[in-house]
Amino acid sequence: MEPFATLGDVITLSGATYTNDEQTRIEALLPLLSDALRVEGEKAGVDLDNQAETVTGYASTLKLVTVDIVVRVMRQSTSGG
Repeated sequence: MEPFATLGDVITLSGATYTNDEQTRIEALLPLLSDALRVEGEKAGVDLDNQAETVTGYASTLKLVTVDIVVRVMRQSTSGG
């Protein structure tokens, strides 16, 4: 299954610049975070991929949530917090 966001989405929506190493890390994080969201959706009885395809605004919301989490993870790793 495809991640809910791409590296390009993270760069565009965060407005940040990332080194090649950071971009590699982001690309590794995206499918993992998307799968984690899918598991949480399943726990709530929601098929996120189906919702993204059929409900207006769902795909955009999933993209924003995924980007937000990636940006937070990247900030933590660089700030030591």
